[in-house]
Amino acid sequence: MRRYYSVSAKKFIDKDGQEVVKYYPNAVYAGHFSSEDMAKDISQSTSLSEPDVLSALKAFSIVLETRLKLGYNIKLDGIGTFSLSVTGEPCDSEKECKPNKVKVGKITFRADSKLRKGMIGIKFYKANLKRNKR
Repeated sequence: MRRYYSVSAKKFIDKDGQEVVKYYPNAVYAGHFSSEDMAKDISQSTSLSEPDVLSALKAFSIVLETRLKLGYNIKLDGIGTFSLSVTGEPCDSEKECKPNKVKVGKITFRADSKLRKGMIGIKFYKANLKRNKR
């Protein structure tokens, strides 16, 4: 498998107050892969039709949202675990931390070790990106 990256410069002030430039790799994305694209690929490798796969993905989306709201973490074997984080404003006492001060933070995803191991061995190539100069 081939994966491209670009490089960007970031400026920092070091402990001596000097400006330092460091360069970091950034992922270059091939584009978006839609539900329809996923359904087509899955239907080609299974006995399911594209509409069947799209229906299953839509149902999955609904169940995922519902179960996250109910407090579940959703573990998909070989893929990973979805969970909901919460955030809120700081309180001076436990008693002050009322439900109206709690908000949804992020929906997090932790990749399954099988999926992470599947990423080992990807070959990276530097992309030749043309930047618009203004």
